Amino acid sequence: MHGNPLKEFLDDELYRLLWEKGFLNERAIRDYYIRKKFEALKSRKKPKEIIQKLQEEFSYLSTETIRKIVYTKFNDPQPWNY
Repeated sequence: MHGNPLKEFLDDELYRLLWEKGFLNERAIRDYYIRKKFEALKSRKKPKEIIQKLQEEFSYLSTETIRKIVYTKFNDPQPWNY
């Protein structure tokens, strides 16, 4: 994962600035990228092949962890209660 995986939401300059200031959650961005890549490839490849490819890209994650990421539905966080 290189560059700005959130291009549909943030331009590169804003992404870089937020990243440098520590406002972006690396794990959440990684999981979003993995889910998005899985969705983009699943019409052309078998899920097992995609998960294997993702595991090669993110070698520090186990195959089971990647499977959990792609098959767990993302729930929007609850709004802050003040």
